[in-house]
Amino acid sequence: MDSRPESTLDDVGKVARSKGVARLRTAAASLLVIVLVAGMLGFLGVRSSTATAQGGGYELDLTYPRIARAGLDVPWEVTVRREDGFDEEIVLAVDTSYFEILEMRGRLPEPSSETAGGGLAYLTFDPPPGDEFTFALDVRIRSGRQRGESGSVSVMDGEKSAVTIYFDTWLVP
Repeated sequence: MDSRPESTLDDVGKVARSKGVARLRTAAASLLVIVLVAGMLGFLGVRSSTATAQGGGYELDLTYPRIARAGLDVPWEVTVRREDGFDEEIVLAVDTSYFEILEMRGRLPEPSSETAGGGLAYLTFDPPPGDEFTFALDVRIRSGRQRGESGSVSVMDGEKSAVTIYFDTWLVP
């Protein structure tokens, strides 16, 4: 007498109804619901952040993408304040490695001159009227980018930094 099953599917029903498989299905369905709810509430989109620092008579604010995804538009804006106004050119030093994740479409205002060296891009602007200056980039995260980047932006006072902000952008799929 042969004790072999008549079909290879004979025990499928027993396995599919086991407690272990039921727990696995429940966990997978719960994870899917969490991801869907997070997406509907906007937690998986661009998250911007603002950092502020003071030093050398300057106040520096940076609005940047804290969390982003490839292909999406992101904010990037620097505001420099000086209580007595600006009587000399403003020089911003930005970490050039940070620009590797960005696709630039424009900047406002355009710098009067720019140079690079030592891993920094130096953007020089004519002194604006008043005590506040804002520089904005029209950018998006480059397509195909999978890793974020760290960066810094400084207001230069001659050869040295008067105030610096360090920041990180994380990219998610």
